[in-house]
Amino acid sequence: MSDSTLSLSEVTAHIAAHASEADLTRIGEVIKDRRKALGAIAAAKVTVGAEVEIVNLSPADYNGKRATVRSITQGAATLQFNTESTSELRFARSRKINVPDGVTEWTPTVWFPLSCLRVID
Repeated sequence: MSDSTLSLSEVTAHIAAHASEADLTRIGEVIKDRRKALGAIAAAKVTVGAEVEIVNLSPADYNGKRATVRSITQGAATLQFNTESTSELRFARSRKINVPDGVTEWTPTVWFPLSCLRVID
């Protein structure tokens, strides 16, 4: 094997042109494992008081929203959403999200997995 490094565009072009079904299955497994590892790395950075953005969560209406971590326990956090995210979530089309009228910074009664939180620097 040579010491040259492949670029991401070279790798994706090769996959697009040459990967078999078995290759794609394996690539999917590698991607899932990498996402899990990145989630664990990100989770370790989450602290009470940190401003975070939500990623890779269902319902997807939470993704991209920003909040402040209020408490952490057993790999999950309670969050208080900022004004902008609270407003956006109020009009989400999910039956699982119910922001009360008049609330400007919402703190839902659910816990969010730390692996789905990215600290905003």
